[in-house]
Amino acid sequence: MKALIRELTFEILLRAYMFIVKVTIPMQWWIKYKRLVESNTLAKADPEIRGLAYWRDRLFTNILLYLLPVSLVALVPGVVMSVKDNVPLLAVYDIFIAIVIGVITFNRSFSLAARKTLIVICLYLLSVILLVYLGALGPGLLYLFGLTIFITLIFSVSVAWLSIAINTVIVIISALIIYFKHPGTALPQLYSLGPWIAVSSNLLFLSVVVVASLNLLFNGLEASILKANRLQNELREESKSLERALSLMETKNRELEQFAYIASHDLQEPLKTISNVVNIFEDQYKGRLDNDAVTYLSFLSLSAERMRLLITGLLDYARIGKEGEMELVNSQVLLQELISDLDMLITESRANIFIGKMPALPAYRLELKQLFQNLISNAIKFRQPGGQVEVRICAQEENDCWTFSVKDNGIGIGEKFHKKIFMIFKRLHARSKYEGSGIGLSHCKKIVELHHGKIWVESVANEGSTFYFTIPKNGGVNAK
Repeated sequence: MKALIRELTFEILLRAYMFIVKVTIPMQWWIKYKRLVESNTLAKADPEIRGLAYWRDRLFTNILLYLLPVSLVALVPGVVMSVKDNVPLLAVYDIFIAIVIGVITFNRSFSLAARKTLIVICLYLLSVILLVYLGALGPGLLYLFGLTIFITLIFSVSVAWLSIAINTVIVIISALIIYFKHPGTALPQLYSLGPWIAVSSNLLFLSVVVVASLNLLFNGLEASILKANRLQNELREESKSLERALSLMETKNRELEQFAYIASHDLQEPLKTISNVVNIFEDQYKGRLDNDAVTYLSFLSLSAERMRLLITGLLDYARIGKEGEMELVNSQVLLQELISDLDMLITESRANIFIGKMPALPAYRLELKQLFQNLISNAIKFRQPGGQVEVRICAQEENDCWTFSVKDNGIGIGEKFHKKIFMIFKRLHARSKYEGSGIGLSHCKKIVELHHGKIWVESVANEGSTFYFTIPKNGGVNAK
């Protein structure tokens, strides 16, 4: 009955205390107290790898955080009931344990291992006092069992087995006290040797099972944590290496584009000089040159013009994406403007251009127009001899992008050339058959990549081609 009253009193005081704490103590006080406890127990900086040892220390810190307030709550009813039950030593110990916990919590000089050891010693003393002076078979043995679990959680498994050994010694000493009926304790008056051995042996057996099971669990957790951290570190290193490689590649690309621009720009002047000299020579010596000289001058003039076109193409390639900003472009209107610009070419080739419903999307306006212009011009240029040119332009909405297609009924492209055609200055046909610099589709590829999209072709020789390219709906903001 007394034990029941004591438990009810403790429960009422605990609930009242927690209510008072919740209502009256400002949250900032609790935050300061929490930071103080953590700064006294944990390391100043988190370890790079949070292994099992880190989480053991973290768990002990959280236990210590709540242990002092709970001890203070239990202090008053514990002292009152101890004095009432004529066990003053227990009252003294209650006061002593509260003081020790306070010192362990606030004193900065203790190491974490020392704090753990002192707390365990205090709890062991409490368990022994409960057994010797109260004869409380339930609380005393339960304290020993709970202490074994507590030690398993905050210490290594070797310390947990040591705890079981200590428990065994305490149980044996208690059994001897019961057997010899020591008059200074309540154990001989309340319990006989048989029940004590039965209950305590079950407690020890259960402690062994719990420690072994928790050890197996913790070993698995430790292996998983170490593996996850190792993979995370490897991934972090690979990511850094990739970032360095990408940064280096971007730097090289910028340098290459800058070199191409400067070199192409500087080549324009001597090329103009050659063309001007050829024109002056032809004008001044017109009628006085034989056929071979005229032919040579014609070759020289054509070569200079072809070089000018190559340099212009290279300059245009280097300038892609350097001017202008991304804006919302109505591709339907843009294509209508382009068809108007290409009216003479379309009319001369008697081409039929079909345009489906086109979207409005974030894009570089001039570059997108050049992309469509190159694809439409190629469709007209590489047409079937004597055939009617048909070009169909469509757009298909996907989850995160628009997929455009430009389909023609021209001469087609062999499968082995599907990737080669997007390389700069790569030609599949003789210059005498099809004019051009071989840079148009490389322009298309660079423009699509500028928009963080992809471009590819599906084609069979002599059966036409369909060029596909994608442009993200968000303008490639999240693309890398």
